[in-house]
Amino acid sequence: MKKMIKRWLERLEEANKESFGDQPLDCCKLGRNTNQKKTVRMTSEKQSAK
Repeated sequence: MKKMIKRWLERLEEANKESFGDQPLDCCKLGRNTNQKKTVRMTSEKQSAK
């Protein structure tokens, strides 16, 4: 049973590569700037700064 599922997943992977290529889909890149890093402030830091 595991072999059948594994073969099915491999065939699905090949079909997806043919259809979509190896690159991530465009929707995965929307709104993401890869060169900028976000800084995250902790809520305790905000309160102590007041």
